[in-house]
Amino acid sequence: MRKLSEENRARIVELRGDGVSWSKVAKEVGCAISTARKIFNEETSEEVEVKEESIPEPLIIVEQARVLKMVPNPRLMLIHFEGREGVARCIKKVGNNHPPKSLVLVKKVEGEDDLYRIA
Repeated sequence: MRKLSEENRARIVELRGDGVSWSKVAKEVGCAISTARKIFNEETSEEVEVKEESIPEPLIIVEQARVLKMVPNPRLMLIHFEGREGVARCIKKVGNNHPPKSLVLVKKVEGEDDLYRIA
């Protein structure tokens, strides 16, 4: 096993302290992720604060839709949007029945094309 230079050890601490992911730290220094973690733990004490990577939160859009009708599944209803063609499904609570033609506020369910939920 080769030893990493003091320069590389310091670089691991610097990068990880700046919030860089383990895989990027290991790639830049040229070692395994487990080695980078081990060196970071050896070189730092509990006093070092690691910055969180800034991950933008997904934009959640609330839309207004009209209820078309209830369906046999008590957790679903059909909705449509004014100005758009087609029908979408909307998840609701059991017993929370909205009358047809009433307006509801809905949010899109991520990963599904025509599935919404009550906002």
